[in-house]
Amino acid sequence: MTVEALLAQCDLVRASEKKLAECRPFSCGEGDLDEFFAKDCLVNQRKLLGKTYLFCLKSQPDTIVTAFSLSNDSIRLTNRITDEYKEQFLEDTDLRDKTLKRFPAVLIGRLGTSSDFAGKGFGTVIMDFIKVLFRTNNRTGCRFLIVDALNRPETLHYYEKNGFRYLIADERLEAKYMGIGVGRLPLNTRLMYFDLLKIKVDEEKYIPSKGGVEP
Repeated sequence: MTVEALLAQCDLVRASEKKLAECRPFSCGEGDLDEFFAKDCLVNQRKLLGKTYLFCLKSQPDTIVTAFSLSNDSIRLTNRITDEYKEQFLEDTDLRDKTLKRFPAVLIGRLGTSSDFAGKGFGTVIMDFIKVLFRTNNRTGCRFLIVDALNRPETLHYYEKNGFRYLIADERLEAKYMGIGVGRLPLNTRLMYFDLLKIKVDEEKYIPSKGGVEP
């Protein structure tokens, strides 16, 4: 599936109490995610901690295909990251000439696809859409997408397949970077990033239509 095919089938709408009330219950098979998209996402929006978006079928507007939440964040090169990983990051992103210690990013805090649409290519195309959205409609200077990916093989594979990299590949060193004791290994989540400059897009082609939602 392509981004064009996604936009042909679905409308992008911002989550709201009214919209969620109109939609059938969303279930992606993860209880925590389902609960977040059912109510917690609205709390975050009221507190300006993030925004949640829904892709709903054009033919059935009460059907949520996928949902995701976004918030501002950054990649921080603190003194807790080893020189090796710091140099690797700066080399991979061509940022050696910058003296910044924080690089602007958007956090994909939650992402889920309805179980009814699992295995149909929506998971990857939603990620493609988010990449394109911030590559073409980048209002504030956002270089990276970041995720705290659940530390389990299928989730990590999904993000690896979609071009995300570990900021710190060694889990013990990532724990140190996060200020977590090694006694709490394995980590519940892994910090991964995607460099938006790695993709090239037609900036006119993918901008959402007049009825679309901006970040």
